[in-house]
Amino acid sequence: MGLQPSPFPVFPHSSMFYDEDGDLAHEFYEETIVTKNGQKRAKLRRVHKNLIPQGIVKLDPPRIHVDFPVILYEV
Repeated sequence: MGLQPSPFPVFPHSSMFYDEDGDLAHEFYEETIVTKNGQKRAKLRRVHKNLIPQGIVKLDPPRIHVDFPVILYEV
């Protein structure tokens, strides 16, 4: 049969981005001042430009949690 690939992703693509300042996050927003009817309001605008994807991230090997309710044994 041979070796079968693991169902757990070890090198997934990250959904996080770096901005111009080097900060890492899923989304970036900037505050803009909008004047409407003589009133100034602050609005958040999502930033789409100048973002660099984090790329491929190596994950730790998957582990079973201590409180997993199944007894594992080797046959």
